Amino acid sequence: MNKGSKYIHIFKTSLSSNLAYFGSFIIKNLFLVLIIFVYLMLWGKIYSQKGEVISGLTLNNIIWYLIVTEIIALSRSDFYLKVNDEVKNGDIAYGINKPYNYVLYCFFNSLGEIVVKLGSNMVLGLIIGIIFIGSLEGFNIVTIPFILISILVGSFINVFIYISLALTSFWVEENKPFFWIYSKLIFTLGGMLVPLDLFPTWLKEISAYLPFAYITYIPGKLAVDFSVEKFYKGFGIQVIYLILFMIIALAIYRKGAEKLNVNGG
Repeated sequence: MNKGSKYIHIFKTSLSSNLAYFGSFIIKNLFLVLIIFVYLMLWGKIYSQKGEVISGLTLNNIIWYLIVTEIIALSRSDFYLKVNDEVKNGDIAYGINKPYNYVLYCFFNSLGEIVVKLGSNMVLGLIIGIIFIGSLEGFNIVTIPFILISILVGSFINVFIYISLALTSFWVEENKPFFWIYSKLIFTLGGMLVPLDLFPTWLKEISAYLPFAYITYIPGKLAVDFSVEKFYKGFGIQVIYLILFMIIALAIYRKGAEKLNVNGG
């Protein structure tokens, strides 16, 4: 079995394992209904006071934007928690000796979970959006592949960042605050709570250079305000961040594995 087929097998195994829970994912994420209902009430009140369009976004746009960002957030893989535990209890020593790269093993395992969660959440999100706010204004079915690519690449960046944070447990005994801080940065500077378009100009410009926006904001904005130019610009930066955080995760793992071997782990 060559290297590529090993990772494909890992992905397929993870995919089939998570498909068994497809229905439970939908039931579990019915919480999305409550979230979007609250957003609709909140933003409906804001738009009733400010007008029909705010920073180029209608109420229809902003609710669909928030649906997309929530779908991305709820489709996050939790495999990083297993990585964190394996490093802390020493079980990662078994993974080091396996015939695959541990970081890529974690990524393809996470990928199977993400694909299933995205599928279930998109079905639910589509139903919620149409019931609550109606179809997306100006939507063109041709844009779907581009939006999906952006969502997936943003999710991949998220995986490698979480893996990098989990691997810090080689050196840091209690690293859970890292996950908490990172999740809050996604929530704020990633544009989950409020689109970056509504930020003060200086904060929007700073956020546009940070990776958080390319995980949630960029895919969400493409869904409601698509253009080929915006896609290629956002996608290009997404790819750069994806490569960067993959390299960071691999480097942290390599250093951690060396430390483990030196200490006789």
